[in-house]
Amino acid sequence: MLVTALLPLTVSAQALEELLSSAGGADVAVPAAPQAEEGFKDAEQYLPPNNNEPGYEWETHRNQDHFFYIGGEATFLKSGPGQAADLATGSGKCPLEPNTLYKTSAKPGFAGEHMTVQLAEPLSGCSLNKGYIYMPHVSSSSAGGAWELPRNVHAFLDTLAYAEGTRERYDYVFTFATFNSYADHPRIKKCAGKLCSTAAGRYQFLSKTWDPLASELGLPDFTPPNQEKATLEIIRRAGAYNNVAKSGVYENFTSALRKLNTTWASLPGSPYGQPTHSTAALWRYYKAALAKY
Repeated sequence: MLVTALLPLTVSAQALEELLSSAGGADVAVPAAPQAEEGFKDAEQYLPPNNNEPGYEWETHRNQDHFFYIGGEATFLKSGPGQAADLATGSGKCPLEPNTLYKTSAKPGFAGEHMTVQLAEPLSGCSLNKGYIYMPHVSSSSAGGAWELPRNVHAFLDTLAYAEGTRERYDYVFTFATFNSYADHPRIKKCAGKLCSTAAGRYQFLSKTWDPLASELGLPDFTPPNQEKATLEIIRRAGAYNNVAKSGVYENFTSALRKLNTTWASLPGSPYGQPTHSTAALWRYYKAALAKY
């Protein structure tokens, strides 16, 4: 049973523009101390208690062959995380063909908005055997993640990220600042519009939401695949997984939104008073996302 008067305030990345506007154009304060400064309020985020609700069963025994698969858009293996346009072809960047699987000698890693890879075999005409790939151009990899999920679930997570304002970015913190290392939740507190938040990642976890989830699920880091697992755990605990799994039916989609709007303040009907998306807008986005998978 939910008692909205007792539920904490949640801050989403989607609300940032409105929050900045409320500051009247003044510079946004970023307090150095971990506590909120006078006049600011620390964000809260509701984490459903653990329970026996059904959820997604992640694969635990994976083939040891490591790989990444480039989606429908050609991209580059780069010597560094900079812009591909600034790098020399053959030494600073090497083209990767669309709809192609590449074998790696180890599980791909992550840094900021990139996947980091070590190729098992050299590319023709390329002096690089390791480097960076822009993450949205990778459709799947042996690192795991959202690509493993049923298409309805994958599309729903895309819609949730759209609502939170992060879209494809796993390296955002509140105020759209970024971090590079996924070794742990970044625990960076930012303040805007009288609100301070440690929200981070594609699904804007507060550090105090992430910590118990990571502990209970055995997640050793904040990498994108683990962000997906923690998000699916919240969905499971909220009793929303069966709705999400069948979210191609409008009634299931809207039921999932209702069950999750006490965690993500950007969802319609959220009781926290923050800006929200309409159900109609999210349904349109969901159907477009679903068509990709």
